[in-house]
Amino acid sequence: MSDWMIFALFFISGILTFFIASRLAIFGDAVKEKTRASSAFMGAIIGIAISLPELTSSVTAIVIDSPDLAVGNLIGSNLFNIMGLAIFDIVYRRYQILTHATVESKLYGWLVIFMTLIVMAGLSLTLPTHIFHISYTSIVIVVLYFVGSKFINDRTEYQGRKVKRQNERYKDFSYKQVLWRFILYAFLIMVIGSVLTITAERISVITGIGASFIGAFLVAISTSLPDAVSVGTALKLRNFNLGISSLLGSNAFNLMILAITDFIYFKGNLLQQSSPANMITGVTSIVFILLIIYSITRKNVRAWNYLIPSFLIIVSYFVTTYIAFQMK
Repeated sequence: MSDWMIFALFFISGILTFFIASRLAIFGDAVKEKTRASSAFMGAIIGIAISLPELTSSVTAIVIDSPDLAVGNLIGSNLFNIMGLAIFDIVYRRYQILTHATVESKLYGWLVIFMTLIVMAGLSLTLPTHIFHISYTSIVIVVLYFVGSKFINDRTEYQGRKVKRQNERYKDFSYKQVLWRFILYAFLIMVIGSVLTITAERISVITGIGASFIGAFLVAISTSLPDAVSVGTALKLRNFNLGISSLLGSNAFNLMILAITDFIYFKGNLLQQSSPANMITGVTSIVFILLIIYSITRKNVRAWNYLIPSFLIIVSYFVTTYIAFQMK
């Protein structure tokens, strides 16, 4: 396949991703309506579904023995997701969307921070002890993800039971119809994510850019397109908390995927095989989420200073991109 066809396939896949992920978000909202689940709970489910491209790309990276690409893709995806949320915050500045997020979204933010800290410990510390080939950091990440998610979802269960039957937008669809459509588009997201990853990896060979930078930014951006589109669709529907919680839920699941890739990487400690440049990305992602949590916590914010955290996130993203490129 010629070089120009590789680039064309990458951009065509990106366009298809926008369509598929939009439908995924719409039918995710429909499932939420049919089940009376809370926005935070359904947001977490959508977050898992739209993280399937990251799972596919990371498994592919392990198969071709590129641990740096696998780690960079997942941490870089989390960084891009928060930057995308900051952009949406500016676009929908009139609504001050972050102030509409509930405590559940904030808890997901803290869960991502704690999981990222564990990943950074695995990146920076020499931990020779492990169970078979699996590092203790990966085991802790898995346990923390399930315990944290259960705690958050238990808090939303009562809220979900209180949702009233009103403003039904999907009354022409049955529960089975919306559920199967949600599953179908989740599967298509995984397929198109594989195409995006394969073409992005080929582009890295064509351009000669290193795997660390490609993983943290080009592959991360391409596999994060479903996150951005689904969040944008939820915000367009004025379901602000669903959009925010689905993105934070996706970030938590991305780190869970990192632990899964460690389980299937038999050549050593996955985190210790990756580039130190991923530390820069990890630290920046923690700072980004702290800014998001700060924005969620604020109430009655004046318009002139509401967007300061979002502008800081966007500027810092491009600064981090430059630093990572210099370290590639």
